[in-house]
Amino acid sequence: MSIFQFKQGLTDLRELEGVIRIPLGIAATPFYLTRLDQALVVWGLVTAAIFFVAQAYWVDWYTQALVWSALSAAAVALAGQLTWRWVSVRNQRWILYVWSALVVAGLALTDYGIFASWVPVLRNLCSLWLGLSALGYVMTGVGIHAPAMVLMGGIHGGAIALLDLFPRYQFLFTGGVMTASLFCLALFHWEHR
Repeated sequence: MSIFQFKQGLTDLRELEGVIRIPLGIAATPFYLTRLDQALVVWGLVTAAIFFVAQAYWVDWYTQALVWSALSAAAVALAGQLTWRWVSVRNQRWILYVWSALVVAGLALTDYGIFASWVPVLRNLCSLWLGLSALGYVMTGVGIHAPAMVLMGGIHGGAIALLDLFPRYQFLFTGGVMTASLFCLALFHWEHR
């Protein structure tokens, strides 16, 4: 069995609540997004916005820190609401707590780095977020026996080593890795306990 597969149909009745069905054509089986998938898409969109705007530098860093912190807090709350039933039914609420703590820690370090002009953080923002994501994916993957999550952790960790290949486009590269990973997890079926 491969780590990722095309979604077939919902077989777990626990995932029917709140599902979004997307018709793909007359004869095609409708595509669907469970609440977990929806949370991953939300984070994918938030991540894309944060890193792509940072790359383009359309807005000053102070304003970005405030806006992205508020947007991330809203995304944490929305993702928690969307996935609460999923983690509760599986008795794995720790997943929400771990990811929420990682996001809050990352935001605190990022905001402190920006507002205090702390150069070590500012120079390593992409490494910081890739590292926090790698840690979260590996912890989740091991905890729920999901090889896809462990793979995503490895990809994020490997991306840190590749950042120096893109010195002028580190935010774009980081945002691309993080967003593509989240969308991949949302759009494909992957095994987990």
